[in-house]
Amino acid sequence: MRKLTEENKQRYQTIADQIQKGNTDDAIISLKEILSSNPDDLVALSMSGSAYMRAGDETEAFKYFEAAVKASPDSFSAHGDLAFAAMKCGQSARAITHFEKSIEVNPDFYPAWSFLEALYFEKRDYLSAVNAVKKSEALDPMDEEYKEMQNALQNGYLENAEKMARSMIARHPGHPRGSFMLAHLASRAGAHEECTKILRYALQHHPANAMLRKTLIQNLERLGEFILAVDEAQGLVKLDSDYRNWILLSKVYGHIGSYENQLSAAEEAAKKILDDTEELGKVDLLRGHALKILGRRTESEQAYRDCIIRTPGNGAGWWGLADFKDYKFNQDDKLSMQKIIENKSHNPAQRCQAAFALAKAYESDIEYNESFTWYKKANDLRPNLNFTQKDHENFCKKIIDGFDSDTLNNQANEQDIPTPIFIIGMPRSGSTLIEQILSSHSEIEGTMELMTLPNLERKIIIDGGLNFDKKYPESFKYFNEEQLADFGKQYLNQTSIYRTDKPYFIDKLPPNYERVGLIHKILPNAIIIDARRHPMACGFSIYKQHFAGGHEYSYDLDNIGFFYNCYLDVMDHFNHLIPEKIFTMQYENNVKNTETMTRELLDHIGVKYESACLEFYKNKRAVRTASSEQVRKPIYTGSLEQWRNFETELQPLKEALGDETIKRFEDYL
Repeated sequence: MRKLTEENKQRYQTIADQIQKGNTDDAIISLKEILSSNPDDLVALSMSGSAYMRAGDETEAFKYFEAAVKASPDSFSAHGDLAFAAMKCGQSARAITHFEKSIEVNPDFYPAWSFLEALYFEKRDYLSAVNAVKKSEALDPMDEEYKEMQNALQNGYLENAEKMARSMIARHPGHPRGSFMLAHLASRAGAHEECTKILRYALQHHPANAMLRKTLIQNLERLGEFILAVDEAQGLVKLDSDYRNWILLSKVYGHIGSYENQLSAAEEAAKKILDDTEELGKVDLLRGHALKILGRRTESEQAYRDCIIRTPGNGAGWWGLADFKDYKFNQDDKLSMQKIIENKSHNPAQRCQAAFALAKAYESDIEYNESFTWYKKANDLRPNLNFTQKDHENFCKKIIDGFDSDTLNNQANEQDIPTPIFIIGMPRSGSTLIEQILSSHSEIEGTMELMTLPNLERKIIIDGGLNFDKKYPESFKYFNEEQLADFGKQYLNQTSIYRTDKPYFIDKLPPNYERVGLIHKILPNAIIIDARRHPMACGFSIYKQHFAGGHEYSYDLDNIGFFYNCYLDVMDHFNHLIPEKIFTMQYENNVKNTETMTRELLDHIGVKYESACLEFYKNKRAVRTASSEQVRKPIYTGSLEQWRNFETELQPLKEALGDETIKRFEDYL
């Protein structure tokens, strides 16, 4: 190819500007003049192809792109131009052929690798697509900018990081690193919907980028869009069958209650782990959880034992066994747990779970003093807590003030079936028992602890801020009946994946007591059951339970008592204003007079009594909560007075609750 003179450079620049502005006629005339004297001018041939493409004449455009390739078959740029045009015209096979030829000539041709990723993905050649991702990342011309952007983030210059990310995306649509940074900043600000948009746009251009897809899955989970998250996770394992992606899929299956698939994905992950014993132990833990939920106890116990052997510092394996409630540990087990707890080099979260398990082991052996010592140690070890009594008091006051009688009077119109049954209250208050009794009825669907309502509440909060410039729950005063009904429909649509065609379904998430006002307004025909238990028994049961997440008040007896009283305040408010809406199921009454209470509850719901409800322990449905093993056995009353074995140690809980609260429940002692 002849060397360009300054005069030629200027001429080509003028033509390029004409093409850019859409003045293709003049550009084509000038290019024909050049080609008349030099038919093999590679620049003119390529620009002619671009001019005709811009003019909408694809046939003529390809003549020039093909001519450029023929004139200079060893030109990576000529092959690249032809490939790009073919890709734009939907000629994927032709595009792949010439992009591949361009990288044969120049293996460092970044745009070719970048475009090949999407083209390979389109034809489901995932291995080649992933390889193209690796190549394009290694050749990224914005690598230095990426490092500068990371530095800005680490030093707290978020605006600078955002500007750099947007600049990258402007120059290279969907640039993976720029998009990842922008998505991270959006998520950090709580703008999860915006984060999803950024990632989806990036994946249109870079569909084989596992980093982007994993981030999207995690963000969809934050939004409660679990069905979409499953779709993405299923696509991820097709793209890249790395065991970590199967683990992610397993966890997402768990979120939608697909426990057989959760177990299968975990087992698939195990098959793909070759020599990493510790990683295999982590998968054993996942398997143990899934098998427990499915009621396959013997296999679950073995999985937890495998986890303990393969990952000796993993307290979660010990807690998995202890959470069966009636598992018997031997002296060697206790010594092994104690070693984990006392070894400060172990992860605090693992030491914490081992301490809960050891405390449970001593309690089962009726060594109550030793047991409580370890319960206290376990709770003191709980990391990353963020609970303050003042903040929670203010939060509950906002609920009470925000949902006054005027606000509650404005409701959506009653909707058709199915009718949701919300089981709310404090944790460890018998909610799983109620769920198991009701789900044994032929007309009532048992689901799982659904995050649908909290996630919908978040959207309502955003809508109220945008439309009325009001904070929640005050903003709820301004939604009309039609808008409220639409929120109700959204809830029913989003829960459809968890149920069949039964006229009633259960949504058991105890913290939804905070959302009684929301339920009343958007789902006027919904049924609310308040699972309630004596505060000393409930508080102690909470204190000795390791929760996977949330419940940050639960690791301090004073906080538990304070939280329980706040719960009572909220429920007293709603029971005063909408008493017909809420059925209070006292745990002590339920276990002592199960048939009587079950008949009353079914009558409140509006369905006929069925004897199967009293044989709930025969129900083979998956149960995910801490009471999963207890509800697979007939009613027992052993836990009613269990807290009295620790009455002296529980004095801080009693004092936090106060005499007035204790007196309210004196009939249930």
